[in-house]
Parts: sequence; C-alpha cells; structure tokens
Amino acid sequence: MKATEAAPDYRSLGVKVGIELHRQLDVGGKLFCGCSTAREEGSRSFRRTLLPSESELGEVDPAARFEAARGMEFEYFYGDSSSCLVEADEEPPHDVNRRALEAAITVALLLGSTVVDEVHVMRKIVIDGSNTTGFQRTMLIAMGGSLKYEGGSVGVLTVTLEEDAARNLGSEGRVKRYGLDRLGIPLVEVSLAPMEVSSAQEVVRAAAALGRLLKSTGMVARGIGTVRQDLNISIEGSGIVEVKGVQELPLIAKVVDFEVRRLSWLKEVSAELRRRGVRPESAAGEIVDVTDVLSRVKDGFVGKSIAKGARALAILARGYRGLLGSEPYEGVRVGRDLAAIANAFGLGGVIHSDELPGYGVDEGAVEEIRASLAAGPDDAFVVALGDAEVARRALEAIAERLRDLVSGPPSETRAPTPDGKTKYMRPRPGAARMYPETDLPPIPITREMIERIKGNLPPPWDEQVAELASKYGLSRKLADELLDSERYGLFLEAVKMGVRPSVAAAIIVETMVSLRREGLDVDSIPDEQLERLFRAIASGRIAKEAAPDVLRAVASGRARDVDSAIEALGLAALDEAALAAIVEEVLDRNRELIAERGERALGPLMGEVMSKVRGRVDGAKVNEILRSKLKERLGRAL
Repeated sequence: MKATEAAPDYRSLGVKVGIELHRQLDVGGKLFCGCSTAREEGSRSFRRTLLPSESELGEVDPAARFEAARGMEFEYFYGDSSSCLVEADEEPPHDVNRRALEAAITVALLLGSTVVDEVHVMRKIVIDGSNTTGFQRTMLIAMGGSLKYEGGSVGVLTVTLEEDAARNLGSEGRVKRYGLDRLGIPLVEVSLAPMEVSSAQEVVRAAAALGRLLKSTGMVARGIGTVRQDLNISIEGSGIVEVKGVQELPLIAKVVDFEVRRLSWLKEVSAELRRRGVRPESAAGEIVDVTDVLSRVKDGFVGKSIAKGARALAILARGYRGLLGSEPYEGVRVGRDLAAIANAFGLGGVIHSDELPGYGVDEGAVEEIRASLAAGPDDAFVVALGDAEVARRALEAIAERLRDLVSGPPSETRAPTPDGKTKYMRPRPGAARMYPETDLPPIPITREMIERIKGNLPPPWDEQVAELASKYGLSRKLADELLDSERYGLFLEAVKMGVRPSVAAAIIVETMVSLRREGLDVDSIPDEQLERLFRAIASGRIAKEAAPDVLRAVASGRARDVDSAIEALGLAALDEAALAAIVEEVLDRNRELIAERGERALGPLMGEVMSKVRGRVDGAKVNEILRSKLKERLGRAL
C-alpha cells in the first residue's frame, strides 16, 4: 500500500481542529493559596504513588487506567516560598484567588461569553503525577461567545479557570520527578469550537488572535512556559486526537499537517484491514512468551537484552502484515506508534515482523514465532523485550490499539515533537474523570460584579498598539509585534533602565527574530540575561550595536552568559579619547578620498570606522565625532 505524496486536501478529508489555549495569570499568588508563583528550585522532596478512582457512576477514566498500568512512582521537590501544605495535598485548598476569578471573567466578557451565575470547583482526575492530589481543580466560568480572527470567526465553547500542573523535572527508571513551584498557578483556559479548515494556516491565525486577546487584558503572565495550546484534530471517520502542549505558533501548522497526513493514512490502513476480513475483536491474539526462540540470537540489542535477563513476549497482529512498517510520509508509521506505546511503559520500544529478519533475528526464528502464534499469511506480530510484567502490560495496551484501529483512526492524546511531528502519550480522557470538589463552596457571580468588570475592560488591541507607538515613538508595526511578544515586560524594564525605547524594542523583536532565523535557540536565553544586556547598554558598557553579537554568542553556547560574551568578544566600550584617535587614524589614511569627495566622503569613512569599533561605541557617537573631525580638516584645507 502506498499513500499519495500530494498535499492533503483538507476540505475533502473533512479536517476539523479545535483549539484549547491555557495561559497563566499574573494576579499575585496561586489559585488556592498565597504562595509565590516565581520559579524556585526546591531541595526537599517527598514521594507518592497515585491510583485511579471511580466516578460517581462507578466508571474509571481510560486515561487514568492507562497511567496506573505504567506503575510509576512520583517524587515532588519543593521550596519554602512557592509551595505549602496545599500543594502537598496535606491541607485543604484555601479560598479561590478572587483576582484570578475576575481575570477569567474579563476574558469571558471580551469573547462575548455568557458568565455562569455560580462557579463550582470541580476535580478532574489526572494521575500522571503532575498533581499531588491525583486530580486537577477546575471551574467553569462562561460558555458561548465568538472569536474574530483574520479571515473568519469561530465560536467559543467554554472559558474555565484551573490550576497549573507541577513542573516536569524528568524521570529515572520508574520514578518521575516534578517541581511544585508551578503547581497551583492560576490558568485561564479558552476552548474554541471545532473549525472546519481548508489549511493549517487558518488554525494559526485563530490561535494568534486568541493569544492577543488574552495579552490585551494585561492580566496574563508572559514568557516561556506560561502558555500552552492543545489542538483537537480529526478527519471524517476518525476519532479526535488531542495534541497536548503545542508551545509556539509556527509549530501549530506543522503539527496539524502531520496529524492530517497520519490520520488519512490510518484511515487507509483501517479500510485495508476490513478488506482482509479483520474484525476488531480478533485483531490481536494472545500474548506468548518467545524468549526460548530468541535466546539463540547473539548479536544486536535482542541478544544483549535476553543475555541480561529480559523476557521476549509476542502478540499476533491479525491482518497487519505489511501495514506495521509502511511509511507513506516521514514519521507516519503504525509501528512507530506501537513503539511509542511501549515507551510509555518504560520499554525502549518494540520490534515487529515487518522489519524482520533483522536485529540479529534470522528467518528461521521469524517462522518459529509465527508458528507459535498461529499466524496466517496476512498476519504480523509484535515483540516486546524487558521485564516480563512490564512487557505484558505494554503488549496489552498495544493489543487494544490494534483492535481500535480496525474501526478507524482512534481517539488518543499525543505530544508534539520539536520538528512538528507527534508521538503517542495515552488514551484520550473521557467524561468519567470529573466530579465535584467537596472542600470548597460554590461562588455566586453577582450582577454587580459583572457590571464592575465590564466597566474596566481593556481597550481593543489596535488601540493599545496605537498608544504604545505614540508613547514610545515606535512604528506601528514594531509596536504591534512588541505588544505581542512574550518579552514585552523586558521592554518596559529596559526603558526604566534608560535604554532608548526604539533600541529595546528592536532587540526584543527584530534581533531575536533574526537570530532565530539563523537557527539559534534564542528562546532558551533567560530573561535575566537579557536584563543584563540592557543594563550593559544603559550604563554605556557596550554599544547597542553589540547586542546581536552578544546574544548570538550566548544562544550558540560559545559564552555561558552575557558578561562572559562581552569579555570574550572584546566589546568593552571605548572612551571618547580612544574613539577620536581611531577617527584621526582613518582620516589620515584617506586623505586622497577626502580631497576628492569632501563632505561626501563621510559615508565610506563612517563604514571604515564602524568596522573597527562596532559594538564598542554607539553609531550616533561615531557619526558625531567623525563629522566634526572631517569638517575641521576640510576647513583647514580651504
């Protein structure tokens, strides 16, 4: 089977995309306590194991069941200023942060949503370790409304207020680590209605408009990690795929395009399985131990794994022969998704019959495994190596995936990769994970509160841009991009330091974009380092022209910070006497040019001086001294 290489036709495929935007609020304190929202590297920790609970109807959420099957233990690190007994789930939540509540209502009113009469705090089951409680607290604030974006508009489903998750610190073996400094920071979440789109760029435009509306309130936090966008993507005949945590706007288009291709291919796979007579209930066979068969393998990771005591378990994939290894588009492969499921259980991956013989496994071993599974001519198999119980749990999850795929591309939760692809995370949550919070009473929303907030709504985005441009003498385009920047707060700090507004804005917007186009990860530069850069410019330690070189050195890793970059690049500012000496030297060397062109020699002379002093002195100062010295010489010549 081969899929067409042509770009997917969104309309004919029935592509729908829903956006859920989560944004931290900057309202002083966390949602259910008064702890600081500043980042803090905690040195103390405690451990927890989380188990799923039943809903009020006796059901267990599929995502929670999946996470429990992974058998993970969680370690939480905490500090004194950013967490308390509330984050540790050793004390009931305090009253809801009222400024956070008003911020969420502000967002709702800007979207034309209908605010609820009474806010109820709910518990949403989440046992991936990102909450110490095993659930996330969330509140429905408003429903309905619409968002206008370039080229169209889209309806609003809900506006909610919830607590942010703990910060992921990585994992080691069966232990996953989190920082509690982020847990409980207020988040406003806006869920847009599914959009029937003709291109991925339409999704980008809607996401950009929603982001600007939230920023216009002046009540949201800015910076890396303060915003997360989830995309709910489907095509006709598929389940809904939720891609969690798409951080950047440029990544949205890549993720949507990848998922449309992946879902369209899986739809073809499903049709082929049904053509081969496969039924969902018979798509996966029994799990069989094939360690004895593979124990003869001495080479590659298979032989090494079994030599170290790993067990090899196999499962029949009925009708899947040739479908596990097919890759119609880069990264789109059924076998890749099965490997990601195994990864979620702590295994390095799986091997399947479409890639065998290989990995040291010869044709004889392949046929023995096929015989032990009673495989037919159209059947494939999947092998997992590792601890017997872990491998069994992973294959049980893979079996469920094999069965689901017969009916069409299944619903699931996936994560984006830096190159715009996605990878499997877990099954998509269901309705069984939500139930009332018993520790907090409902909060009435009065007409007086709504009218007061309505009277203080922020002006439209365009008006804010015009005011910013006028106040700081910026172009309309630069002001627009600056107000939209995650580093806007740094601009305000730089101006307070004494940096010219146009200089600070150009560095934050234009210089950072230019360096990003060079392939540099400028987003990884901490705000603290940019503050140091602006301080160096404000104090005259370096010239504004040095900013690109300094930031390039830091982003590339050639310098650990701004100070070491300035030193390594030799960018210490020149005093006026040293600059004057360089100017005189250049003038002496260009007597003929001066005699020939007179004042018109200023341009080439300026270029030569700047090549010697760039980054160490402001260009305006160079121009001033050079112009003065040139006039002196021309005057003497007359």
